[in-house]
Amino acid sequence: MTNDQLADQQHSSYGSSFARMFGYVTPEDRNRWEQQREQNRPRVNAAKLAMKASVASTLEFGERTVHARLDAAHRVAAQREFDTAHNKAVRKRRDPGSQSIIETVDYEPKDQRSTLDPDLEL
Repeated sequence: MTNDQLADQQHSSYGSSFARMFGYVTPEDRNRWEQQREQNRPRVNAAKLAMKASVASTLEFGERTVHARLDAAHRVAAQREFDTAHNKAVRKRRDPGSQSIIETVDYEPKDQRSTLDPDLEL
């Protein structure tokens, strides 16, 4: 090598190392990193992906079903509790203009007080 080529090579290596110190990335560096990423990327089987997606959707469906049943059970329990704590009062009246029957349903709270036995009164 001649002195000019040697000086040019040292200058370019010094310049590139100096540029790398400040974060300059060459296109060659990017290509090399992309190749390394591609080599290190795990290979995934399509059948395995399909199976995982199928199992995940089945589990999600089952979870939603369980939550729906639990929600329905809570609603039924709340309705039963409401029914035991309230009296249903149905009032019917006839509309004179149209000859139809209007039905009104009201729920009144039950009297939850317990009565004393006559023997225990003072």
